[in-house]
Amino acid sequence: MKYIRRKHHVRWWFVIVLAELMLGSALLALLPGPFYSATSENLPLLKPLVTANTTRLYGKNHIETAAAISEAIYPATFTDNKPGAVILTPDNDWRTALTAVGLIHHPIDAPVLFIRRNEIPKVTMQELKRLDPEGVFLDGNVKVYVVGDVADSVLTDLSNEGYKYRHFNKRQYSQLAYSIDEYKATMEANHQDEVLLLPADAPEYALLAAPWVAHMGHTILFVERDKVPEETIKALKKRPVDAYIYLFGPEKVISTQVAKSLSQYGHVQRIPGDNPQAFSVGFAGYKDIGRNQGYWLWQSSRSFGWGVSEAGHNITFVNPDQPFDAVAAALLSHKGKHGPMLWVGRADVAPEVVKYLQLIKPFYLSNQEQLFNFGWLIGDTDAVSQSVQKRLDSLLQVKMADTTR
Repeated sequence: MKYIRRKHHVRWWFVIVLAELMLGSALLALLPGPFYSATSENLPLLKPLVTANTTRLYGKNHIETAAAISEAIYPATFTDNKPGAVILTPDNDWRTALTAVGLIHHPIDAPVLFIRRNEIPKVTMQELKRLDPEGVFLDGNVKVYVVGDVADSVLTDLSNEGYKYRHFNKRQYSQLAYSIDEYKATMEANHQDEVLLLPADAPEYALLAAPWVAHMGHTILFVERDKVPEETIKALKKRPVDAYIYLFGPEKVISTQVAKSLSQYGHVQRIPGDNPQAFSVGFAGYKDIGRNQGYWLWQSSRSFGWGVSEAGHNITFVNPDQPFDAVAAALLSHKGKHGPMLWVGRADVAPEVVKYLQLIKPFYLSNQEQLFNFGWLIGDTDAVSQSVQKRLDSLLQVKMADTTR
């Protein structure tokens, strides 16, 4: 009898435990799982074109291309792969868009997306919602930075969607650059000593600064060929010690007289390259190392420029005729495969770029150890043809050992 009674007790306990397990499973099924944001199916973006050593990011226009780049860098599935904010800038002036790049770096951590002056395109709004930015803690959890002159309707749309925003509302590009420099100084408690001076009328030179600024967060200011804007001088005077000034362009876009006049505000250096393609190569290999400030005590170092002169790096390839693609692509040097930008044509690769890629071409090492080069291509095949992509893939490919001897 005792055995039978124990047997019944065990059976009932088994039924009770089984029922609890089933109930628990049902409750777990009702609980929300890990948060995954909306994916690319919400966006009318095209699939990337991929070769062994290159990946093309593109859309039907620069607005979609910017969204595609943002989507590649920020999966936005969890808190740790969302941006801190999103930068919105109108697509009517490349200089305004370029100043926005100054906000990409930490602590803001944000992609640049494009809007019209009087509206937010559907693709941009969808990407903003997908990203669901965390908010910048140091700036009162601002989630959207609007850079440039926009209509009130744009700001109203952001407010209606519940986004806290900060608006840098300057129509003149040099004023806008000064305003952003001042804002960053308040967040960092200092004005940066490394300053990039960009030619206001030569996007084919100025835009090459974008990846480095996204990578390091250094200051962007503008100059004209024969004149230094008042706001640029004012910003240079704010430096606590002499600035390290880097000119982006040869004498034909930033005159020797302007370079001399700038020397009173710090140490001036000109990035090498007498044409846009050569200049893109010149900056990719450029490196300036030395003392920043301080002497024997509390000395800080200076390390400016990519200095890429060997295999094992990443390059972003852009057509200089697509300035807004270049601005959006700067993000790839912030949280993607960090590296410089080189100019390529729609149907050709300049000899200077070919020679440089041959210089840094990887050589076969071993089955267990190997360096690789990689290239992002930005824009559709109307901007950079498939034949150019194949050519670049070949130039980036590892050179295998000669086994014929």
